[in-house]
Amino acid sequence: MKSALGALFGCALSSACFATNLNIVDYGATPDNYNDDDAIAINAAINAARDGDIVIVPEGTFHIRETINLKSNVSLKGEGYAKSGIAALFEGDDPEDIVLKGKNVTKVTISGLRLKTNLSGGVKALVYIKNSSDVTIDDASFHRFKRHGVYFSNTVNGKVLNSKFQEATEINTGGYGYGVVYTDGCEGGRVENSDFNGPDIRHGVVVQGGDANGPSHGVVIRDNRFVHTAQDAIDLHGYGEYGNYVMYNTIQGDPDSNTIGRGIGVGEDVHGPSGSGNVIKYNVIRDTRYGIHVLTGSPSVTIRYNEIYDCKRYGIYIQNGPDADIRDNKVEGCEKWGIYVEKGDNTVIRKAETGNQVRNNGLGGSSFGGVRVDADNSGLDIQDNDFCNNESKGGVNLSFAGQGTVKNNLCQ
Repeated sequence: MKSALGALFGCALSSACFATNLNIVDYGATPDNYNDDDAIAINAAINAARDGDIVIVPEGTFHIRETINLKSNVSLKGEGYAKSGIAALFEGDDPEDIVLKGKNVTKVTISGLRLKTNLSGGVKALVYIKNSSDVTIDDASFHRFKRHGVYFSNTVNGKVLNSKFQEATEINTGGYGYGVVYTDGCEGGRVENSDFNGPDIRHGVVVQGGDANGPSHGVVIRDNRFVHTAQDAIDLHGYGEYGNYVMYNTIQGDPDSNTIGRGIGVGEDVHGPSGSGNVIKYNVIRDTRYGIHVLTGSPSVTIRYNEIYDCKRYGIYIQNGPDADIRDNKVEGCEKWGIYVEKGDNTVIRKAETGNQVRNNGLGGSSFGGVRVDADNSGLDIQDNDFCNNESKGGVNLSFAGQGTVKNNLCQ
């Protein structure tokens, strides 16, 4: 009896006990009418909503001529992205060229919506979240954005789930054509079970730092599918981002493309190194230029249990990154090197359970092969791997010019 009374008393103090659905049609929105500005009705419904209320976007396409502003503790829900859409009738790259914006908001869910602009130039971002927390985007699709499909800045626990990204309108300029971005001190967050469909996507998911609030960290990117992105499918983009997890993703490159086309990049030439403790596990990567690429001095990357096939250059490329931990990966069919350590003191290439299987690489000719370690690398630990069958074009299974331990590898 005491707990029931306590629940009743708590309910009396909370508006969540009286949460309701507010249909935007009741506020004047008209589906499939190009001539109206449905942003007026949608913003009115959001402004009228109380904590815990849900603003409903029914079936049809609703056209807007200005930004929709999100509100804490109020969610926006459609009938599924195949049925309910919001289409912008504006385009551009100004700060206000955004479809859904949330600043200093918390506990917001955006679900079941198709978001796009009707104009060919695209908008700056379809969803823009800054200085916020606990914002979830679920069952949504994103089309015709110029810079970002979803942009999280200095946000805690921003999530994108079960969504689709395609048709970015600008991919040839840095900072444009990104599906999901975590920047400037984001903490936590997740991108899961989503699709990033190129070729009109530059990067699928970007995690980076920022000048105001420091590196983003603790972001989990898992169980997603990336097809034919123009550059890195997943990019830890520099500015010191650390402790992020990239797991169980499938990345399919375009075998006919000559773009940089990396599967997963760690660090960036312009922005600088990633921080330490980033983990890359259980991903399957095919037909990219580099499968996994570590550069600009990005330290202590864990690379385990990945499968990399048919890369155009190197499967795992430690261009510049000390203390990399490379275990139990499978790398096959790369044109040049399966694993190449150009600059990576204290790199470990050995087994956790089975060892790395680096086989049938070096298809580009006799200058290549399975594993290459350049001179001036020290502290290497290369043990208990399978380096066989990388000699079919006259190359080598292992080219080692560094300093460290090399033993018990098949065909070394």
